Amino acid sequence: MSRLLRAVALCLVCRAAFGAGEELTQFSAGDLQLTVRRSAQGVAVYSLVDSRQAQELLAQGPRPLFTLALRQGGSTSEAVLDSDQGWRQCVVTQAGTGLELRWSEPADESLAGISVRAAATSEAGASALHWKLYVENRSTNRSLWRVVFPQLALAGPGANAAVLFPRGPGEVQRGVWERPFNYHGNYPDGGCTMQFMAAYGGGESPRGLYVATHDPWGSTKDLVLQSDSGTRSLRLSFEHPVPNMGLAGNSFALEGEAVWRLLRGDWFDAATIYRSWAQREAKWWPLLGRDGRPDTPRWMRELNAWTIAGGAPGECVRAVKEFRAFLGVPLGFHWYNWHQIPFDNDYPHYFPAKGGFAQGVAELESAGVFPMPYINGRLWDSHDRGTEDFEFSKLALAGVTRQADGTPCLESYGSKETNGQPVRLGVMCPSSPLWQNTVSNLVWRLVRECKTSGVYIDQVAAAAPKLCMDPTHGHPLGGGHWWTEGYWKMLEDIRSAMPREAILTTECNSEPFIRWFDGYLTWHWQHDGQVPAFPAIYGGAIQMFGRAYRGGATRDLALRMKAGQQLVFGEQLGWLDPGVVKQADNAQFFRQLAQMRSKFSRYFFAGEMARPPVLLGDVPKVKADWQWSGEWWVTTDAVLTGAWRLPAEGRLLLLFVNVSDAPVTASIRPAAGWGLPAGPVRCEMTSGASMAATAAPGVPEKPATFGPRQAQVWELRW
Repeated sequence: MSRLLRAVALCLVCRAAFGAGEELTQFSAGDLQLTVRRSAQGVAVYSLVDSRQAQELLAQGPRPLFTLALRQGGSTSEAVLDSDQGWRQCVVTQAGTGLELRWSEPADESLAGISVRAAATSEAGASALHWKLYVENRSTNRSLWRVVFPQLALAGPGANAAVLFPRGPGEVQRGVWERPFNYHGNYPDGGCTMQFMAAYGGGESPRGLYVATHDPWGSTKDLVLQSDSGTRSLRLSFEHPVPNMGLAGNSFALEGEAVWRLLRGDWFDAATIYRSWAQREAKWWPLLGRDGRPDTPRWMRELNAWTIAGGAPGECVRAVKEFRAFLGVPLGFHWYNWHQIPFDNDYPHYFPAKGGFAQGVAELESAGVFPMPYINGRLWDSHDRGTEDFEFSKLALAGVTRQADGTPCLESYGSKETNGQPVRLGVMCPSSPLWQNTVSNLVWRLVRECKTSGVYIDQVAAAAPKLCMDPTHGHPLGGGHWWTEGYWKMLEDIRSAMPREAILTTECNSEPFIRWFDGYLTWHWQHDGQVPAFPAIYGGAIQMFGRAYRGGATRDLALRMKAGQQLVFGEQLGWLDPGVVKQADNAQFFRQLAQMRSKFSRYFFAGEMARPPVLLGDVPKVKADWQWSGEWWVTTDAVLTGAWRLPAEGRLLLLFVNVSDAPVTASIRPAAGWGLPAGPVRCEMTSGASMAATAAPGVPEKPATFGPRQAQVWELRW
């Protein structure tokens, strides 16, 4: 009898004998049916079935539900305990909507004092299991170092199967069960921005599994995907560095809960599940009103385009003003190298500014430009006055993060000292009062003395937390959520003393800092297969802006692809060099999109993303080298689509951007969840070529033609 048939049979029997000394227990949550196998040595996940589809979700060979890694004293060698072996006592208890699993008495006597309890709660209506995990460590010489939980090995969920993972805005890769594939995300950072993954089949009605940790604190963790083409399996796991790692007797309790939920849909449906949780429980979810975030200045919510340049005012102000005049809409200006020190060198001694900086800020603001200078939010140069150790050792070193061996965490980014040696920058601990005050004072000087429109604090939502092991810092050693809390305190103090009309932004888009920033620089959204899962969750909660625009033989097409994707993803456009005005075709295309976004900007700051429309017909693909890291090919549809809505106002915006050089004709299939009424709907279509609008009753049913290098917007009202 196959494993699937055995599991289905267990739907009728709560417990069944399975081999000498083994026992199967089945536990249901709606259509999701879990079977665990208890043996003499442990408990394993034996089966996970979608009963409605009679589909086994797990690959052959059960995976342990958890793995524990422990160390002794100052040793780096690890002892490992899995859920399915190495235990003398295991108990499985089922009662009502709850399932409890207990492990105690490790067979290895050196691990005495370790016990584990896992508790699953059934949510039948959602076909979901909600897990808690507790590891008690009563050992006097062993430290719990890492906990891997949950972990599953999934079988391919059907033809053209896909996996969604949280790199950048979210990324979908297909066919990973048949080819080598690895993803390792260090949450929270720019490569791992959210805490969920999903696997689902292709076709008109995709089905699969949503796997997440719903951790409202944003604790440090690794999300891992690894395929095995030989067994056609995909392993999903969440790895948690344990608080107070290195100290004997430390225990672990999973923050929030782990969730396994049947997915009836695709990446958008998975994002909708996560959004619903984040709105209710995530500590970083901001207050939202009818007009979006009331704590973000109106000018930032309504901003539509950005430029990047740097240097003294004489080197950049004129070009930025010319770009603003060309676009015809207000412009954000990300101002680098406004300081006299070199870039990535002598941090954090940014002052004095280059001559005329404050006057340049005033001149730009009077021209409808919002200047936002750069500072770094993590780094202190170890030789912070040229080649001299000025204040690093005597002042900063005590607040630098430290590794397990006690050495300070230092990083290099390619910058050089005057003697040719690499600049080595200490990664500051965000819990350090010195660092919190240093960053706060820099921001306050810029917005108060120099009157800048805001400040960009680099790396906060980009770089993964350091597992700081300095016991003098007052935070738990290694893992936990002290890293996010340290930044929360710093940023809360800054915001409370900032002028109301000033903004804070940072690099990349890891989620736990949203409430304390007004904008995320999404310059790294550059991957083939990326989807707007992050905007689907956080659209309106924070403004996303900027892509890295680069050169190469396909520069022009890459620019159109990026700008078009920015528009449909809901990002503020650009982060372009102001010199783009000299590239006539590129400049005109970008201006078209900026003006189109300006006309409909309310959808992006006061609304929410809806499911993007699907085009029916022969829609070609385009491919360009985006040059993110060397040669970097990205393929998209020639016509990019998006949808945003204002549900309380009965309005829906459909966006189409043809980035190719040829017209494309296709039909539109209305998507579930758009909220269209049964009654009359009025459609107003705006063409980016002329910005002229034409009215039509309802969603056009006939094929529409999208002109080359043109944006088209359909606004539906009822």
